Amino acid sequence: MTQSPARDAAQVQLLDSLREVTHRAQRAFLVVNAVPFTVGIVLSCFTDVPAVAMYGKFTLGMAWGVAQCALFIATAWIYDVRSTRSSDLIEQALTSDALPGEVPGAATFHGFRR
Repeated sequence: MTQSPARDAAQVQLLDSLREVTHRAQRAFLVVNAVPFTVGIVLSCFTDVPAVAMYGKFTLGMAWGVAQCALFIATAWIYDVRSTRSSDLIEQALTSDALPGEVPGAATFHGFRR
């Protein structure tokens, strides 16, 4: 069974959309985690700043490390959810016999995070 040129073009467009969404999610993940990491490195150069006591023996450096860890876990979870959601919609459109616009949920993909 051969596919029509329109279906091939629609599949190429869906793959390009997936690539774009994936790269956007990767860039967002990198930026959101790189900024606090860089600030943490800069703060570690000045030992007086991270050593400031906040509550008892709990210091600013420890608070920054905990916050950075929590941010990394949260952004990894969000990245996974978004990647899975967008990949599933496109995979469903590519593997079904329906045109991409006819797959339930695929139409919402085109407006997804743009």
